[in-house]
Amino acid sequence: MTDKAGMTGGGDDAGSIMALLERVAGLMDTVQTTQQRMEERQLELESTVKTIQADVVKLTNDHANTSSTVDRLLEKTRKVSRHIKDVRVRVENQNVRVKKVEATQGDLLAKNKAIVCPTNDE
Repeated sequence: MTDKAGMTGGGDDAGSIMALLERVAGLMDTVQTTQQRMEERQLELESTVKTIQADVVKLTNDHANTSSTVDRLLEKTRKVSRHIKDVRVRVENQNVRVKKVEATQGDLLAKNKAIVCPTNDE
């Protein structure tokens, strides 16, 4: 009877060990599946980070090009502004000369009328 009891107890222990091993195997499968999903997610994240880095590099290059273009446009604007100021000064000087010529012409016309049409007082 003792042998039978020992055998029965040993069988229960073997069953418990088998159940425990099955649980451990199930947990290991779950851990492996989770680890595989994490690795796949990590690869996706790495790909996303590389894409973002490439976009940032492209954006940086585009910004540098835009900055260069803006600098060139500003320099051209400054040159045009200086040219406009020079032209404005020349036009103002020319207007002064034209007014002098008009005044001189008016004086000459008045003198000419006086010479051509003397007054009847004489």
